[in-house]
Amino acid sequence: MYDPVMVQPMRDEMTQAGFKELSSAEDVDALVGQKETTNLIFINSICGCAAGIARPALIESLKNEILPQNLATAFAGNDVEAVDRARECFVGYAPSSPCMALFRDGRLVHMIERHQVEGQTAEALTKMLTSAYNRYCGEEIDESAEIFDPLNELQMTVEEAREKISANSELTLLDLRMPSEVEKGKIEGALMVDEKLGQEIVSSWPRDRQIIVYCQHGERSLTTTQFLRTQGFQNVFTLSGGFEAWAAAES
Repeated sequence: MYDPVMVQPMRDEMTQAGFKELSSAEDVDALVGQKETTNLIFINSICGCAAGIARPALIESLKNEILPQNLATAFAGNDVEAVDRARECFVGYAPSSPCMALFRDGRLVHMIERHQVEGQTAEALTKMLTSAYNRYCGEEIDESAEIFDPLNELQMTVEEAREKISANSELTLLDLRMPSEVEKGKIEGALMVDEKLGQEIVSSWPRDRQIIVYCQHGERSLTTTQFLRTQGFQNVFTLSGGFEAWAAAES
């Protein structure tokens, strides 16, 4: 258990925003068991992504026109009984914190797990939350309301990348691949990223620099793009499909 005095400000941040604290299994059952209501449960945490992303995003999301009817929270590591029971209700999802679960008529309809919080900006998480509210928290479920996926905004197709490169001579291409992968080919003008360049990028590159990051298939570059976004780079994108997609488009 964390020092109650230490975590109290983290609790206060949510209760002052209108969240009711859940301290027991009975509290959770009473909330989840309600019919004809929409309920949001936030599993709070002591970690940095809760402080810098989850809590600010949740508070900002409450400015949305459509909201869950009930807001509730429990603190991982302290409200053990309530957190354990809540996780039993999060059927199909592994335990994680911070996380947010949205219920409608006693049924879990949307879940945001820790891995979806890490690497995001508070702004992106706010959009994720409000899009879920718009879909599930109105008088009826609105199937036409799309759930915001921040990963879609980070990716760029080969065609889009070619247009960007052609239109902007100052655009920077970053190649994350291993030397053995680079032997198969590379995009002309790309910088090979090593530890030294990586440190230089984070410490001194201007945050408005336009950047496209790529790897072989697109997974590593997506992770790097998410990280760079958290460091303030707002014009950085990943090449969807990686170099394989680029090479396939040329063949």
